[in-house]
Amino acid sequence: MDLYHYSFFIILGFYHGVNPGMGWLFSVALSMQRESTKTIFISHLPIALGHFLSLIITIFVYYIISDFISPKTSKLFFALLLIGFGVYKLIDRSHFNWVKMNVTNFDLFIWSFLMASSHGAGLMLIPGFDYHGDHMIHHLEHFGLFALAVHTIAMLLTSLILAFAVYKLIGLRILRTSWINFDYIWSFVLIIGGLFIFFV
Repeated sequence: MDLYHYSFFIILGFYHGVNPGMGWLFSVALSMQRESTKTIFISHLPIALGHFLSLIITIFVYYIISDFISPKTSKLFFALLLIGFGVYKLIDRSHFNWVKMNVTNFDLFIWSFLMASSHGAGLMLIPGFDYHGDHMIHHLEHFGLFALAVHTIAMLLTSLILAFAVYKLIGLRILRTSWINFDYIWSFVLIIGGLFIFFV
């Protein structure tokens, strides 16, 4: 992988970090509830780990499938999967609502894993991998995990900075008057990513 590929993962990491659906809003809410700045930093660790695990499983499944089917078929399958999932997220606006505000780090880990998986975070990273027939395990160990780690670190830093700023300087009041629907943005990003795989 070259700088171009890693830039792809870093940019999507920034996007995930900005997206409140990936954790920073939850972190701010917990910090305000507990009146603790430290909670911002503590809560982000299980959130990042859950996100990272979701990415690993998604890419691992992708590589397994790639080892058993032709590149052309794999390309078509994942392009249609991305497009289909993006369209589905445009139609289905439901979210996980079983998590209460009084949660443990393990609860945060599970919640983050489910949110990243349901948002198709791992699927969107697939175009950033340059996979040309190396053994799946070798490729994942030497390139994939590092790329996913770079992505997760970018997400973590962005989310931490944003959560800290909102908690200290802005507060949740602004979120009641100004809101960006990241679900719609994410849905279109998935569709565009699928089209990218299909035509490039």
